[in-house]
Amino acid sequence: MRKLSHVIPDAIGREEILRAGRAQVALRKWEEVVGPMLASKSAPDRYDHGTVWVAVTGSAWAQELRMVKNQILSKLRQISGDAKLFTDVRFGVRPLPPPAELSQEEKHDTAAEYRKSIEGLSIHEIRERRMNRWRNEERG
Repeated sequence: MRKLSHVIPDAIGREEILRAGRAQVALRKWEEVVGPMLASKSAPDRYDHGTVWVAVTGSAWAQELRMVKNQILSKLRQISGDAKLFTDVRFGVRPLPPPAELSQEEKHDTAAEYRKSIEGLSIHEIRERRMNRWRNEERG
């Protein structure tokens, strides 16, 4: 029997796809990397072979981020746990992507908290909770 860690690279076929996936996990913590002020003016746009491309609202903010580029790389490496995953960060003035709307489940601090909140509920009860929340959001 083969380990899953050996099967996935074979199934995907390219190590770079796995690296990009690991990078995306770290990039989701952008606010932790740059702080709330800079995170409100920037967002990671894409990851390509070690380079993170960051959309920034203006050239002054891009310059501000360039001045802390080494700290950003260091923090990304620390969060990812891989010293070679991030090699460069590039900043460009572009519209920021719209903020993703988080579902109630994603707003929980951890998946364990969510699992605990639905513990003992039937599938029907979980569905009803979600449907009621959806109806309330539609009305609100």
